[in-house]
Amino acid sequence: WSSDGVLFRSKNFGITQETINLINDLRRTNNVILNLFGNPYGLDKLYGAENVEALIVGYHDRIPAHRAVAKLIFGGIKASGKLPVTASPLFQLHSGLETAEAIRLKSGSSEDFGIKSEDLAAIDEVVLEGIKEKAFPGCRVLVTKNGSMIYDKSFGFHTYESKIPVSNESIYDLASITKIAASTLSIMYLVDQGKLDLDYSLCDYIPELVDTTTYKNVVLRDMLAHQAGFVAWIPFYQKTLHKGEPKFELYSTAKSEAYPHRVGQDFFISKDYPEEITRRILETPVKAPGNYKYSDLGYYLFKIIIEKQTGMPLDEFVLETFYKPMGLRSMGYKPRNRFSLDQIVPTEYDLLFRKQLVHGDVHDPGAAMLGGVGGHAGVFSNAYDLAQLMQMFSNGGSYGGRQYISTSTLKEFTRCQFCTGKPDENRRGAGFDKPIRNGDGGPTCECISYSSFGHSGFTGTLAWADPEEDIVYIFLSNRIYPDANNRKLITGGYRTRIMEIIYDAVNASKRRDLN
Repeated sequence: WSSDGVLFRSKNFGITQETINLINDLRRTNNVILNLFGNPYGLDKLYGAENVEALIVGYHDRIPAHRAVAKLIFGGIKASGKLPVTASPLFQLHSGLETAEAIRLKSGSSEDFGIKSEDLAAIDEVVLEGIKEKAFPGCRVLVTKNGSMIYDKSFGFHTYESKIPVSNESIYDLASITKIAASTLSIMYLVDQGKLDLDYSLCDYIPELVDTTTYKNVVLRDMLAHQAGFVAWIPFYQKTLHKGEPKFELYSTAKSEAYPHRVGQDFFISKDYPEEITRRILETPVKAPGNYKYSDLGYYLFKIIIEKQTGMPLDEFVLETFYKPMGLRSMGYKPRNRFSLDQIVPTEYDLLFRKQLVHGDVHDPGAAMLGGVGGHAGVFSNAYDLAQLMQMFSNGGSYGGRQYISTSTLKEFTRCQFCTGKPDENRRGAGFDKPIRNGDGGPTCECISYSSFGHSGFTGTLAWADPEEDIVYIFLSNRIYPDANNRKLITGGYRTRIMEIIYDAVNASKRRDLN
C-alpha cells in the first residue's frame, strides 16, 4: 500500500518482474507498506521487499484478509503474527514484528466485553418508536466500549419523504457540539501552548474590542461554564430584514468581494457584517457573573480570540491541527464544499429568515451570518468521526499514537467547574456539559458516571464520553426537519433512554461476571 493509495495483491507465486519494478520505483519516492495477499513463500520472489517501510503477509486474497490488513494499517488492531515457514533466508520461521495495541476505533462485538447483543437490541425499539412518532426522520446510533464499536446502526431516512436512507456515510449538522468539537478543542490546545489562561479576562486577549465595554473583566472560565452573565442569544438576523424581507444593502443573491459570506442558497451577506454582530454583542449588557445561564454569545468571542492567537481562521485551524491528522474526513465546516448534498442530511425549512430548506448550510442563523463558521455552531460530521474525536477526549487527549491535548488539560476542562453540592449548582465543565447531580434534567441518565462529559446539539445530536467505563455514545439526527418546533425527541427522552439501555447492558455484564 503506497502513500498514493495503490494496493498490491499477489496470488501465490504469480509475481511478475513488472510488479517488482513498480514496487521498487515507488519505494524510492514514497513510504510503502507492501501487502502480500497469498502464500508466504512468495516473499522469496519479491526481490527488494526487505527495503520497503513495512511488509504484511495477509495469506489469502479474500475479503476477511483485506479487512484485517486495512484495520492493521489504520491502527484498529495490533500485529502479533509470526511466519509459519521459512520463506527465504531473509524471512525466517517465526519472524515477525509485534505492534502496539490498537490506537484507533475498530469494529468489534459487544460479546467481546461480555455484553449481550440482545441487551443492546432494545436500542432498535426506542429508535423505531421515535421514527414512528415522527420525533426524527432517521438517525445513526454508535456506541463504543474500550475503543471497539459494539453497536453501530443507521435508521430511517434523511427526510420524511423517505427518498435517501440514512447510512454510515450520512453527515449531520452537529449544532452546539461545535462548541467542544472546534472551540473548546482549540482553547485546550492554546492552554497547552501557554497562550490562554482560563482565569484571565477578555481584556487580556481582545482589549481592542472590550476595554470600553461591560465585557472587559469577564473571565474565560465563567464563559466556558455559562455563568458569565450573558444573555442566552441574540436574533441577529431580525435587524437585517425589513417587513420580513432581506435588506438589499446587506444581502446579495450572488457571491462577490462585497458579499463573500454564504448564508444559504443564492443568499450572501456583506463582508463587514460579522463586525456588526460583534458590535451588537458588546452593546448588550452583561449581568453579574455566577448564575448559570446557557449562552451562545461567549463562543462568538472565543472564535475571535482563537483566530487572533493562532493567526488562522477557525475552520482552517481545526482542520489542519486536528481533523486531518486524526483522519476525520467528514468532520468540518462548510460541508457543501467537500461532499454531495445526497450525503448531507437537511435540517429545517427556514420560513423566517432564509425562506428555503437549509441543506448543507449551518442551521444556526448567527453562524450562517458568519459565513458558516461559528464558534458555537457550524461543524458537520458523520457519527464515526465524531466518535473518534470523543474517544480522543476519553483517552486523555491521545489518539492514533499522537497526543493532541495534554491529559492534565483535558482533565481540567472536563471536571465540573463550579459544583457546590446544592440543588441549583452549575453542572458544567469548561466547554463540556456534565451529568446533572441533583434532581432531574440534563442530557444524561442517572446511570452515568460523574466523570463523563459531552455535549448536545439543537438539531437533535448528542456526543458523550465516559472515561470511567471507556464508553462513547453518539446519537445523530435531524429532529428539526422540517420544523424546529418539533420537540418530540426531547419530550420523548429518546437519547436518554438509549443511554439507559447501554448502561443497563454494561451493568448486566458485570453482574454475570460476579456470578
